[in-house]
Amino acid sequence: MIEWYRMYGDKDLPWRNTADPWAILVAAFLLRKTTARQVVRVYEEFLRRYPNPKALASAREDEVRELIRPLGIEHQRAKHLIELAKHIEARYGGRIPCSKEKLKELPGVGDYIASEVLLAACGSPEPLLDRNMIRILERVLGVKSTKKRPHTDPKMWSTARMIVPKDPDMAKEFNYGMLDLARKICTARKPLCTECPLNDICTYYNND
Repeated sequence: MIEWYRMYGDKDLPWRNTADPWAILVAAFLLRKTTARQVVRVYEEFLRRYPNPKALASAREDEVRELIRPLGIEHQRAKHLIELAKHIEARYGGRIPCSKEKLKELPGVGDYIASEVLLAACGSPEPLLDRNMIRILERVLGVKSTKKRPHTDPKMWSTARMIVPKDPDMAKEFNYGMLDLARKICTARKPLCTECPLNDICTYYNND
């Protein structure tokens, strides 16, 4: 998986090349319901204007909306980002905690975004368990969730944690590789199984 990512993964995405927890949080909020290609266009300008929670907490909402308008749902997105910044500033003095429990207390932050911050900024080998990684786990390992929302299933989180490398840098490459593989190869419809680096161990491919 890591070798595949090094060859074919989207290694140049700016939020994959920073350990700044604020930059990672911003990317996570901007990436909701849009594509990485769209976010790249506004991400660096957003951080230039609002390089820390304090800068965004004092920003005018209409200015934030205008900046992120190309991403869509800009009213909701701007409101949530400013709420997040104000909470971090008031509760933690502008410092973002490296604790999953404290991260999940931030408005708009759930298990996935908390794991992103822990993985990329805090050196913790957390899995980035979303619908894409779940699809790979289900197909390759044959594991199935009985929950309507599999990303909330403790069994799926436990399985994901078991396969993530313990080395922090390798954990990042592994997670990013899984996300890219799901988008490029192991797609929801018509997966390109013959091009997949995991097809020799894949339950779905070998039973199809």
